[in-house]
Amino acid sequence: MDKRSPSPYLPAMEILENNPKAGKTRKRPVGRPRNDGRPQLTRHTVFLAAAALIAKNGYAGTSIRMIANEVGAVPASIFNLFATKEALLNELIGFVSEPSLQFYKSLTRLQLPVGVALYTSIFQEVHAVASAQKHFPALFYLPELAKPEFADAQDVRARLVSHYRDLIETGQKQSIFTVDFVDLAAEQVFQMTETSVIADPQRAAPTVGAQARATARYCVRGLLTNTASLDAIEAAAARIDLKIEIPDEALAK
Repeated sequence: MDKRSPSPYLPAMEILENNPKAGKTRKRPVGRPRNDGRPQLTRHTVFLAAAALIAKNGYAGTSIRMIANEVGAVPASIFNLFATKEALLNELIGFVSEPSLQFYKSLTRLQLPVGVALYTSIFQEVHAVASAQKHFPALFYLPELAKPEFADAQDVRARLVSHYRDLIETGQKQSIFTVDFVDLAAEQVFQMTETSVIADPQRAAPTVGAQARATARYCVRGLLTNTASLDAIEAAAARIDLKIEIPDEALAK
């Protein structure tokens, strides 16, 4: 994955860079404005365009040239930021997941009762997924992600699931949760947080908050040894002043 994908632009660029007479036509240093006055192309800009195109056309149906056209650049500019198309998708999955991963770290530091921590995790994840433009969470459903070249993306997803696994395992040890298979339960809970991506919008909860609450209650109730404690857990979770921060440009219009 550390080799550049073939591109008709790369040989020409290398010639220009190695030719002292090339002068003004040499590649611009990172950070300088483009010739049209726009800011230098960034990973962030490419991520936003790539996510929308891949969700619409699929990974195989989206080319680097299509992404470059979307951001007003040439393919070589994309390859300056990402060695390969595979590297772009690996980093894109990390970019989409980072708000959740940071949230889970902050939540863990609060050392909340395990039921409250799980309820809060599910509520905030569903709220984030339901609030974001659908093509961001939809990336996790790409069939290509099962391939070996996307090991980095697989690792990111595994880190997300492990947050739920740790909580469920702790709850089971404390006899708060009752589960047959911890790994399976963690995977099921994680997938439940993403259901708004595939849910029929006409049948979904009327508000983002209502959908998040319904999913959190459904999941936690199914794990609790004593379901009578659910209302107290929900009340405690409502007092937690912590949420997943989604960039404004990722929010649903």
